[in-house]
Amino acid sequence: MPEDPTDSPPFRPEDPVDRLPGIGPKRVSLLEAAGLRTIYDLLHYFPRDYRDYASITPIANAAQDATVTVRGVITASRNIRLRGRQSLAHITLRDQTGSLGATFFGRGFLADTVFRKGTEVILSGKVGNFKGPCLSNPEYEVLVGDEEDRLNTGRIVPVYPLVEGLTQRMLRRWVRDALDSVGTAVPECLPATLRKRLGLTGIAQALPAAHFPNSLEDTVSARRRFVFEELFLIQLEVLLRRERLTTAVPDRAGHVVNGPHLRALDCLLAFPLTGAQERVISEILRDLSGPRPMLRLVQGDVGCGKTVVALHAVAAAADGGFQTAFMAPTEILAEQHALVLRGILEPLGLRVETFTRSTPEPAKLRRRISSGETDVVIGTHTLFQEKTRFHRLGLVVIDEQHRFGVLQRALLAAKGPRPDLLQMSATPIPRTIALTLYGEMDLSIIDEMPPGRLPVKTRRVPAAKVPDLYRYLREQIELGFQAYIVCPLVDESETKTALTPLLRHFEEISTGPLAGVPVAMLHGRMDPAEKEAVMARFKSGEARILFSTTVIEVGVDVAKATIMVIENAADFGLTQLHQLRGRVGRSADASFCFLLGEPRTPDGKRRLDALCASNSGFDIAEEDLKLRGPGEFHGLRQAGLGDLRIADLVRDARVIDLARREAQALLEKHPGLKGRTLAPLAKALAQRRAEAENSHADGLDVTL
Repeated sequence: MPEDPTDSPPFRPEDPVDRLPGIGPKRVSLLEAAGLRTIYDLLHYFPRDYRDYASITPIANAAQDATVTVRGVITASRNIRLRGRQSLAHITLRDQTGSLGATFFGRGFLADTVFRKGTEVILSGKVGNFKGPCLSNPEYEVLVGDEEDRLNTGRIVPVYPLVEGLTQRMLRRWVRDALDSVGTAVPECLPATLRKRLGLTGIAQALPAAHFPNSLEDTVSARRRFVFEELFLIQLEVLLRRERLTTAVPDRAGHVVNGPHLRALDCLLAFPLTGAQERVISEILRDLSGPRPMLRLVQGDVGCGKTVVALHAVAAAADGGFQTAFMAPTEILAEQHALVLRGILEPLGLRVETFTRSTPEPAKLRRRISSGETDVVIGTHTLFQEKTRFHRLGLVVIDEQHRFGVLQRALLAAKGPRPDLLQMSATPIPRTIALTLYGEMDLSIIDEMPPGRLPVKTRRVPAAKVPDLYRYLREQIELGFQAYIVCPLVDESETKTALTPLLRHFEEISTGPLAGVPVAMLHGRMDPAEKEAVMARFKSGEARILFSTTVIEVGVDVAKATIMVIENAADFGLTQLHQLRGRVGRSADASFCFLLGEPRTPDGKRRLDALCASNSGFDIAEEDLKLRGPGEFHGLRQAGLGDLRIADLVRDARVIDLARREAQALLEKHPGLKGRTLAPLAKALAQRRAEAENSHADGLDVTL
């Protein structure tokens, strides 16, 4: 017997949003700005909050400053013209207990089109005063026809994230239409046994409860289901990616982990390794000698010795006859690494070369790289350009790896036959972020600083004490020390007039309180040769104070620089402040970081307080995550995982662990998610992957 066509929903989840009534080309573009292209997207555009407008308050009980929901009949309605083109609608509402005013600023037209005398309405908002007790811009619902179709008041009302041009009323109506149109056609991707074991609501019940719940308890169970689903899909993708990247390579030539270069390196080092460095080196060498390509992330605070750890991997690669590509995000950092690596590796007989945008005769260097004459090449984005080819690339080292996207890292790694990949970060990553963004990687942590390093003392300097600070700077310079002064902008800005520009500050301070002190200036607009010359002057001690923008945030290591002064400090990010502070404290001398400028926001004050309270990059990272939220921390899109729809990596930290365990268990039982029963889950995973590819040029499904 054929199916009754009336049982089928009119639309499918994958249909474009313009299939819904009231969505024309202009509104399609508004929805696309919010990342909403399909009906499925709309159904998974979850509220950021809810307002409980379910209880009706008698007008007589509507107290000043209370948020209330009232119901009554409009007894008066006026469109009041204001100055310019502005207008407001003012209505009077009456029920059996009394009257209450309501104003709608900027929407005087409502008095002529919606709020006609005699119309029954429900209003929800805060009681203020406008010629008597009055609701200001309340939510409203006109009671005509079916009262059960209330979307904006008289119930628990969803509050959605908005982009310019969209309103809550639009989104509520379109989501309601999407629910009605698609019906039960949204497939259930979570296996029934999993949902039953974890007590998760099914998709058919969870979607309506997430958008138009009957109670706030319904929102809790719906959110729990969708948070788990989102994190579960992410963990499945991360683990599947790991499987692709670390699949054992037949006849893999593992690196030699006890060869002559590695042994000579240990003899050459003029300082003992810390216990943490030795532990991480052992983990790396174990990976290099194994049948699977290494995929390891090394985290460690500024100055903990990550580069020395990486050198052991480079030496092991050289012992096996492999080349190393060492990538850095900036030319300054690349040059800094080159200086260190040449000093250590060239005495071992290895040829180390730098390849950046400003490298002279790049074609000749490319020939040396492709012929194998160059053992180690240190560079920036030039390394993963198509015309840069390697003879036998066996190891890729990426410093400050969060600054590169997935595709950029993949392009470099694809230049060899499944090379080992070692990524490093001096910006410690909270565990929840690491599990989510870099969960396919093995994680090593260098949690010990070299002996003799003193913690940097961090102080806020009020405006009245700034002259004292400059006198102190002059005293320290006379004692042989050096200093940085960092400004947020290069030049004057019309939009950021409260921030200190570098060019003006350099002129004022170098000719004023620090007149006669040898100074230099560095910023991103200078050409590479100028930058190199400035850094050479500062490293040699010829320049005693370096005025700079955040171009020195990473890669600058001058032992005699013991003072960091940061102008408008509260306007920098917390991890950025920590990185800047890491430019000092690079020796056994006492070092200081001085924070100037008054915070203009509560979050700005929290950032400065957190920096003054701790020198631990891991503590700083956790606080930064709380302040900024996971959406901005390193960037889920950059990691190829798309945006989070509902999960919060701070609030839902425990769910991440649960999702990880469940994903591992499922893949152990069903490798590759094969089988008909898992087809909906595999489809949902593919859909999420496609969304990530559409949302960011870096994409996701990249095979290294």
